Amino acid sequence: MRTLALLPVLLALVACSGSEIVGLHIALQPDGSASITARALTESPTPSPAEVTSKGALWGKRAALVHSQGTVQKLADLRFGDDSLVIKPHLDANKVTVRIERGATVGWVTALVPDKQTRRDLALVYDPLGKTKEIGDTLRIELVLPATVNGSSVLPTARGVEAGREGNRAFLSIPVETAREKGDALSWDITWQ
Repeated sequence: MRTLALLPVLLALVACSGSEIVGLHIALQPDGSASITARALTESPTPSPAEVTSKGALWGKRAALVHSQGTVQKLADLRFGDDSLVIKPHLDANKVTVRIERGATVGWVTALVPDKQTRRDLALVYDPLGKTKEIGDTLRIELVLPATVNGSSVLPTARGVEAGREGNRAFLSIPVETAREKGDALSWDITWQ
């Protein structure tokens, strides 16, 4: 059976920077509401338009980068996965704290990426030449705040975890393997002007 890359997946994955194609983007409003975009990597059971309109091909694996958008009236009410990722806004202090649990089965990670072997299998759909060994290996959580971010830090330190900021955005990159390792929960603190 031949495995062929799907054009929509290829275009979506190429448009993303580096390996941070999966994660959460949250835009916090001054009133405490927020818009949320989740980007999840998954095996797709649904044939793509390329499959449906082609003739003579026997299609195999499918990869999909699924983007979902929504809103929440109060960011404090947002729960993700099995409450293993909790966001605590303190709007009166211009601060947000994100508690991120780590472990083999934490819900926030399994909601965004499959296991390592599946990510390796999907990499062959994305890159049939085999140069890309694994896709979706880093998770990115990004918060857009009402004003310029002046602090973005995470404790405790963990392998490959990086917090950063630019303008009114704060971001946290976490390797999937680090997120799935047993370890202390991460506390990511963001402050803005």
